[in-house]
Amino acid sequence: MNHDPANMSRINWILGGVALGALAMFLLDPDKGRRRRALARDKMYSATVRTGKRIDAKSRNLANRAKGLRAEARHMWSG
Repeated sequence: MNHDPANMSRINWILGGVALGALAMFLLDPDKGRRRRALARDKMYSATVRTGKRIDAKSRNLANRAKGLRAEARHMWSG
């Protein structure tokens, strides 16, 4: 079996093209393509909302921890 990097790169490009073509065929199908596109759009929107909520929760958590550390430091210095 030939493991030449140039040959492997060409194979990867071909496989990527085949996958892209299959995806286009899947999404642009005249019968069910509209439904599939709507499902994909809804899932992407949902993932975006969930990610935003997680980022918000993590940032609030970090801010609260920082406030707690500041309060502890003040307490230690005030005696």
